[in-house]
Amino acid sequence: MSFESASLLFPTIYDEHLEKLLQQSSTEIIYPAKHTFSVPGDGSQFVYYIKEGRTKHYMMNDEGTEKILYSLNPGWFFMEVAWFLNYPTGLYSQTETDTVLYRLDSQSCHQLLDKSEAFRERLITGCCHKILLLRYEVENLTFNSSKSRIKRLLISSVDTKSISDPGWYDLKVKYTHYEMGMIIGSVRVTVSKLMNELCDEGFLRVINRRVQVNAQKYREYISLAGPQRNI
Repeated sequence: MSFESASLLFPTIYDEHLEKLLQQSSTEIIYPAKHTFSVPGDGSQFVYYIKEGRTKHYMMNDEGTEKILYSLNPGWFFMEVAWFLNYPTGLYSQTETDTVLYRLDSQSCHQLLDKSEAFRERLITGCCHKILLLRYEVENLTFNSSKSRIKRLLISSVDTKSISDPGWYDLKVKYTHYEMGMIIGSVRVTVSKLMNELCDEGFLRVINRRVQVNAQKYREYISLAGPQRNI
């Protein structure tokens, strides 16, 4: 994972053999978009797997300020750390789209850990990715300004295969200013001010409420960022 281009949105991964195995050992749950299905203090007796849809996982302080830790696409587990440590979760979990989850109880998880190499590998891989993302976020929040964090978020979300106009890249993910504040650890008013500054600087533009990043500015940023850091 690159410090310069790390994204809070984990990519979709698919393993047909693992999904069939999980389907046999789990309970399928379907939630609509924007449904909060786990809050801090919830028990640790289940591990969840995302079959379809997308979920976000975040913290909230006493004043109601939220900070997104990551968003997960199909193929990822969550609540695995709380289950393994037998400790209540400290996160809010919410669906971003209509979502299908496989819920595995503790007994099923222990059986799969004993018998399935694919399950063990995916569980460990997921934990390692989250640890790297946490390290990235600590560095980002410690050493970079809010404006730099917005630029990094936009750069990590650029879809280089989608150019609606010559010289402008679309984004893979659409964020509101509130959502961007949740991600970078700031507030909506500050995000709106900094987005206007980035527009004035030619780094981005907003067309029909769609944010686009200037292709030349993108290439310059990537060039200055240099090679990816080693894990």
